[in-house]
Amino acid sequence: MTSTDTNTATATSTGFVEAGPAAAALHDNGPKKKGKARRRTAKALAYFALISTGLLVLAEPWLLLPVAALVLAISLWD
Repeated sequence: MTSTDTNTATATSTGFVEAGPAAAALHDNGPKKKGKARRRTAKALAYFALISTGLLVLAEPWLLLPVAALVLAISLWD
């Protein structure tokens, strides 16, 4: 096959075969990976908030009152 062949089934006018949908699907970072990364980030932020709140409460016990009020407000939220 020469570069002047223009068989539309196998080559373009330049002689290179185009990548089909299967090849494009291999490099697709679909919503599944994005959701997994988002959940991992949310989990890390939740643990960071929990640990920092725990440290603040250990340093100043009265800081437990606004945390308890926030937890109560979230639990009563419809």
